[in-house]
Amino acid sequence: MTVSLLPITIVPIKMFQSNEYRIQISHSLLKYWNIDIDRPLIITIGINRVEAIIEGAAIMKEEIKLSENIFQEFSLPIQENRLLASYSNKDSTVTFGPIIGLLTELNDQEEGPDFRSVHTFCEELHDMISNIGGFFFVFQLKDWTEGKLNGFCFQNEQWQKTPVPLPDVIYNRIHSRKLEASPSFQKFKTDIASWNIPIFNDQFLSKEKVHQYLYSEEHMQPYLPETVAITEADFQMMIKKYPSLYIKPIHGSQGRNIIRISKINKKLLAEMSTGMGEENTRLFDDYTRFYQWFKPYLKNRTFLAQASIPLMTYKNRPLDFRILCHKNFRDSWKATSAIARISADQQFVSNIARGGEMMKPFNILAILSNRNTAIQQLALMKELAVEVASIISQRAEGLIGELGIDIGVDQNGKLWIIEVNAKPSKNFEGQDKKIRPSAKALIEYCTFLAFSNVTIKEE
Repeated sequence: MTVSLLPITIVPIKMFQSNEYRIQISHSLLKYWNIDIDRPLIITIGINRVEAIIEGAAIMKEEIKLSENIFQEFSLPIQENRLLASYSNKDSTVTFGPIIGLLTELNDQEEGPDFRSVHTFCEELHDMISNIGGFFFVFQLKDWTEGKLNGFCFQNEQWQKTPVPLPDVIYNRIHSRKLEASPSFQKFKTDIASWNIPIFNDQFLSKEKVHQYLYSEEHMQPYLPETVAITEADFQMMIKKYPSLYIKPIHGSQGRNIIRISKINKKLLAEMSTGMGEENTRLFDDYTRFYQWFKPYLKNRTFLAQASIPLMTYKNRPLDFRILCHKNFRDSWKATSAIARISADQQFVSNIARGGEMMKPFNILAILSNRNTAIQQLALMKELAVEVASIISQRAEGLIGELGIDIGVDQNGKLWIIEVNAKPSKNFEGQDKKIRPSAKALIEYCTFLAFSNVTIKEE
């Protein structure tokens, strides 16, 4: 991004001419931006804009004073707000931002809203944005009505619902596939597109499509376990070919509805994670009997069969690695954080939601191999994850700014891509830091999107 951004505190002031929009700027900032005070100044916040009369003032360079009616016009709380600002001399416009809206489901309670699994994360985003400059709020789908928006802002140590500006960018954290596929959400996406508001991670990723995106790149094929959409013929082929398989719904998440099939003599042992009936394991005399039991599940959803790779284990428990990737200020992918995930006892999936345990990846790799190998393997994992993120974001529809890539290491040290998540959990990152790396990375990408149009103007 080539545009220059300054942290500015905007301060509300009362004006005698209540029907006029006025802005007071320090003489030093007028000179720095080379502003002609005889020209009206366009003020842009979010996607709205007003034209204001400029006044030079003996105030700090880091402050800009705006008449209260400007705050009201932009649906900003009438209080000091720290924002980032950019000035375009070409069209006499000062742009304040980023204005970031996080869309999710929430439980509205007497003691305040509960943003469910992202509640703590929303507090982190607020804290960081307040510190570096910007305006952050959380909203749900029903808060959008005909181009107007209400949202929850953190004020006076609590989340309060209030009218908010139409944002520069929307970060989608809806957890329900059903809601995301609903007509109301599709209409919402159409509405915000008409306002030119970008929304990123606007959909869950299908496991089948992810595999297709990656398999279409020849250099990625060695990292992919053989995977097929289940038809009777293909499934029978996979059963014959491999001693063990995973069966996964293409729209599954958090380790639910996964079956591991293992051959025991001539019989098939099916181990279920959750959601496939009350029993955790079932033994079938042969393939035909298993398929008769499984076939009803195919009526309502599509499943994939994936070859089981003999991955590294820790204390005889399955182990994989979650690499979190984000787009940055230059619209390029980077690996933001990594964690090792160890399955709970008697579980074959390593998801934290299924009771898995977390460790620092370097520590566990060093235990299972040695320090030098651990350094090399972790670096290769991050490099592979960034390549995966880049391919998927290029091929999938819509904007993608965040992905969680699950990578396994087999007993020979070879890397395997297990899964890719468009809505990675915020509970797996360590809490040893007040602000997690993913919060910093998301704000960086939101800032890029918020000021990208300004960049184009400047260029």
